Amino acid sequence: MKRTLELENQLSALSRLLDITGDFLDANKVPFPVQYKIKLILDEVFSNIVSYGYQPQDPPDTVVIEMSITEGKFTALINDGGMPFNPLEYDPVDTGLPTEERPIGGLGIHLVRNLASELTYERKENRNVFCFSIEIG
Repeated sequence: MKRTLELENQLSALSRLLDITGDFLDANKVPFPVQYKIKLILDEVFSNIVSYGYQPQDPPDTVVIEMSITEGKFTALINDGGMPFNPLEYDPVDTGLPTEERPIGGLGIHLVRNLASELTYERKENRNVFCFSIEIG
């Protein structure tokens, strides 16, 4: 089963993303703990795209999210026209350091890396294409 969403690059679209994702996951009988992880990743990725991927003077853009479930695995492909950003190029966060000694940023990427079973990124046709998968169980 597959579902494609086209959302404005605005934080106000986040609740729509999470609602539609929940409906898609419910229809496919995805267990609640896995749904939670999927929604957490989508929230983090979409929020960061909207908050940091565009300059205030940039024209409106559409973030395209393709969700699918095949062979016991949920996959989401997120395609945006923001500034080039490959989250996989960043070093893992040292969570062993005390909070006050950690540099700002990177915890969202850390979270996504730890929750997803597969991650890919490419820059294609001047757009970021980020993909993650999670085993449903």
